[in-house]
Amino acid sequence: MNIHSELVTLEQIVKKQYLFTVPIYQRLYVWGDEQIKTLLEDLLTAYKPPQKDIFYLGCTLVLEQEREGCKYLELVDGQQRFTTLWMIAIILKHKLHAFTTEADKPRVSFAIRNEVNDFFAQRIASESITQSPSLLIDNALAKITSFIQEQDKDFDVATFSQFIFSKVQLVITKVPTQTDLNKLFELINNRGIQLQHHEILKAQMLSYFVSSPSERERYAHLWDACSYMDNYVEKTLKTISELTVATLFDNKKSKINQEPLGQANSVIEALHDVQSRTKSHAPLSLESILAEPHSKDDNTLNIEAHIQPSESVRSIISFSMLLQHTLRIWLFKSKRDDLPKDLPRILDKELLSNFHKAFFSLQTTAKDVRSFMKLLWEIRYCFDKYIIKWVKINDNEQHHICNMYLDGSRNNKTLQRIIPETKTSDGFVLLQSMLYHSQEITTHYWLTPLLAYIHTHREAQGNYYQYLKHLDNHLLCSNEQADLIHRSYSFLADPVRTASLNCDVLHQNNGVKTPHYWFYKLEFVLWFYRDQLQKQSIPENHDWSNFHFTAKNSVEHIAPQTPQHVDENPLSQEEADNFGNLALVSRRLNSEFGNKPFNEKKAHFISHNKNSIDSLKLALIYSHKSWSFKKAEKHQQHMIDLLTEYLAITHK
Repeated sequence: MNIHSELVTLEQIVKKQYLFTVPIYQRLYVWGDEQIKTLLEDLLTAYKPPQKDIFYLGCTLVLEQEREGCKYLELVDGQQRFTTLWMIAIILKHKLHAFTTEADKPRVSFAIRNEVNDFFAQRIASESITQSPSLLIDNALAKITSFIQEQDKDFDVATFSQFIFSKVQLVITKVPTQTDLNKLFELINNRGIQLQHHEILKAQMLSYFVSSPSERERYAHLWDACSYMDNYVEKTLKTISELTVATLFDNKKSKINQEPLGQANSVIEALHDVQSRTKSHAPLSLESILAEPHSKDDNTLNIEAHIQPSESVRSIISFSMLLQHTLRIWLFKSKRDDLPKDLPRILDKELLSNFHKAFFSLQTTAKDVRSFMKLLWEIRYCFDKYIIKWVKINDNEQHHICNMYLDGSRNNKTLQRIIPETKTSDGFVLLQSMLYHSQEITTHYWLTPLLAYIHTHREAQGNYYQYLKHLDNHLLCSNEQADLIHRSYSFLADPVRTASLNCDVLHQNNGVKTPHYWFYKLEFVLWFYRDQLQKQSIPENHDWSNFHFTAKNSVEHIAPQTPQHVDENPLSQEEADNFGNLALVSRRLNSEFGNKPFNEKKAHFISHNKNSIDSLKLALIYSHKSWSFKKAEKHQQHMIDLLTEYLAITHK
């Protein structure tokens, strides 16, 4: 089979006049918000200073075909990412406009899906076409639009488009027309998973233990246990090492962060004991077994840790991200003169590059690798103990922190993760959830100082929530202009540093350009003041105590920008963009609301929020019988006053 691969930019694709088609045997489009957001954030991170000369986007496998006298490249593998990139070009325009079409045809077409092809042809020609035949395509275009609108005022769409057009590269691998598709798919399915970057990094780390195979095995177990992010680390460690982890856990010690399981030296020593027992384990004859003196306390010999499986869990970050957060903390603690003091940025695709620049040097020794891997274990343990995870309960995923608990008799202990069963949301969990939804999904820079603080201040277990409130305020609500990664680093040296705080941006009529962070932040502040608001303005029968955050990506105008004739109190464009007239909602709700008048939106909101409240800000707004600009202004000032009051509290 003659297979040809080439590394190309989008600019070169345009010059080569390539046309692409999504064949009928492929799914149409299935990417959701998180996948789209990750791609956009990767592109934006590569674009920002220090800008990369080349940004590699991965591989796309195509099959050369001819249809109606035109040559097409059938997207066999990588079509979801490629289609998303094409839709980004449709939204951004400028230089990328050339990538959207070829000879007046959309560059990407969809086999026997004429309604989709017609939609994209019209969408490229005119922005007035707003609804596609596919909800997921519609949502993707809205997500891309929203992402661009969220950027700072000095963000230049034209130069960003130029960067994507000329600097983003991908490998296009062509297979010939006569290729047997069944064999090709079998090859794709059986090719296995390529080595991930963190697996390459693991091999480089363990190469420092070449003279000590047993030590290399112990640290390999630590690394492997940490790498499985969608499970709890103690369960993975037990599975891969046969270590009885229950012997390293104690309920009382856990309450003061003194349990041996959270201390790398204790875990390594226990792994060494497992190795020693395995090596010395020899078959015994019946005679020798009978001759063995009987223990007076069998309980001490029969402790077995059954790790009770909780509901399925999912991490909020990847292992690559955890490694880079840990490296930032390690660099700060080690203070090595031959290494940079911090990373330029956190990026999955730059894991190996970051470690080669900030960890490996001529002076790096096995001692450095030991110290990093020990820190990695302890940071991962802190992460599982104090950082939220997605927990699936009855087909629903929510953010929770599931505490570990050792239960049972002395000879049959069960190590469990317990899902909280409280009617009131935990503030520490809710604040982390707010940060998760409002910050870049590919970086989460707030985690570096939080994990460092937890690791360093083990005695302050009851104050981690207080600290996170302080960190959130002074990291994300300050006037400081430095990049977020630099601001987050400053909290490593001075965890309780302060900055000048304000929410002046909410006085501006920014409309859809209002940073989404402030909507999420306000929801947390409203929940924080729920008891005070209950006496003042919370509608009857609305219980705010068990509020949970959900993903939202569309700014909704309460009084619509283009009101209907029946609207009694229409607002001007400037008035409609007032923060008091805005709320952050899901794309679906934004579409359902449309330009309906206030009373219809209110009825819709009430009918869909009987069992839980999706937006506390909207709950306050729809407690009014009618809506006007004066009420929007009053609501705006009330929200700003609450935020200002909250920011004035000393959370230390």
